Amino acid sequence: MAADKFAASPLASPQSGWLRVAALASAKIRTGLQNVRSIRLQISGPQKFMIVSLLIIAGVMTVTSFSQSTFYRQAIIKQESAVISEMVKAFLFEQETEDMLSPWDLQNYSESIAKTHFEHSFGPFINLHGVARVKVFNLDKMIVWSDEPRLIGISMSRNREDLTRAIAGEVRAVFNAQLGADPIETLPQTPLVEFYVPFSLSASGAPSNTVNGVLSIYRSSEELNQTIQRGLYLLWASTGLGGLILYVALSRLFHSVYFSHRKMESQFANLSANRERLMHIEKLSAMGQMVSEVAHQLNNPLVGVVNLAELAERELDNPQRVRELLREVRKAGIQCRDFVQRMLRITTVSDFQPQLTDMNRLAHETIIFFQQSLGGRPPVIFEGPDQPVFLKVDPLLIRNALFNLIHNAAQADPTGSVVVSLALDEQENVTGYRLTVSDSGPGLMPDVAAKIFTPFFTTRPEGTGLGLSIAQYIAARHGGNISAENNSGGGARFTIWLPG
Repeated sequence: MAADKFAASPLASPQSGWLRVAALASAKIRTGLQNVRSIRLQISGPQKFMIVSLLIIAGVMTVTSFSQSTFYRQAIIKQESAVISEMVKAFLFEQETEDMLSPWDLQNYSESIAKTHFEHSFGPFINLHGVARVKVFNLDKMIVWSDEPRLIGISMSRNREDLTRAIAGEVRAVFNAQLGADPIETLPQTPLVEFYVPFSLSASGAPSNTVNGVLSIYRSSEELNQTIQRGLYLLWASTGLGGLILYVALSRLFHSVYFSHRKMESQFANLSANRERLMHIEKLSAMGQMVSEVAHQLNNPLVGVVNLAELAERELDNPQRVRELLREVRKAGIQCRDFVQRMLRITTVSDFQPQLTDMNRLAHETIIFFQQSLGGRPPVIFEGPDQPVFLKVDPLLIRNALFNLIHNAAQADPTGSVVVSLALDEQENVTGYRLTVSDSGPGLMPDVAAKIFTPFFTTRPEGTGLGLSIAQYIAARHGGNISAENNSGGGARFTIWLPG
């Protein structure tokens, strides 16, 4: 029964075993991928730069070394070809002056005298160091003489194109690594270089640069390859040293720039944090100042209300006196209510609804409203362009700011005139318009000008000190600014600049 139960268990089935193995393998694969991702994410910026720059420099070195090695190899072979060509010219010139070689020999190579001339003229080349085979071709690409007699009289060349170019007057050099594979070419199985050297025989009466035949010399390339290899080793060593110096210089430069940048980022982050901390402190300070001013503005009337109420309690037997005291209490309450309402009006500034507005018309309407409020005194003069000036502003907020500026100008000199002007003005390469309100009052004292836009700062006992600070906020909401300065002829001038 126990065996039957074990056989019936799903864990004992072959399918479940394979599933467990697959699950374990999948878990290991996921773990491996996570490790690869973690390693990839752990690579820092300098490490990435070092890896990428190393790969780039290695690639550039490889391409440069390959191209330079090819050029170096060709230059060595060309130089060797030139040396052999000059040697052949000098030797054949000597043979030709001794009447041991002529163009007739190349055409009648089967004659015994021609064979004698060839043996005397070209035989010494076989004794040169490293020479394995010598062949002489005529212009018909026929082998007219060779140190291997079996080759004479046949047209055989593995590099017919190079032979053709040699007949045209060009010295050619070809690497032939498998010459021994031909049964006739009984040459050793060693790397060879075949030089095709054209030669001219001036006794033919033709110009000296006319080719009469081609001398083919097979030389061992062992010494040549050793020379080339030593040159390549030197080339690779110098290129590798240059790449290493470049890599070290780039690494130091990158580390210097990278860590300087990180240091600047750290300093900037610290400055930003300190600036935010200072701004937070300034906000708390401004809020504390505002709360203090609000408390001060409300405390005086409330103290009066308390005192008046205590007096009224003592004068309950005198109704007339109680009515007088209650009248004073009501005045103090109205004063507190008016102050609270003025504070509430500040919240309306946050409602910003810009629209395309004619500034000329807005200024005229504000001036008319102000004059109707004060009975036309003092006079307000408007100076602006004849054409309409349209700006995208919130007309309610701009009208409120302009009204406050005109009202302050009128209070600075109730008997003088107020001038409102609108003119084109450019600030920091941005085109805009300035809305200026000038008065003929006493002007701004230096201590007053420094705090003129501070909330709750006022030089009038009945003022709240909120008008100019609200005007400054309105200008900032429009992307502009407000400034205050004294006129050269007396009085003060307040200017709101708005972008066009």
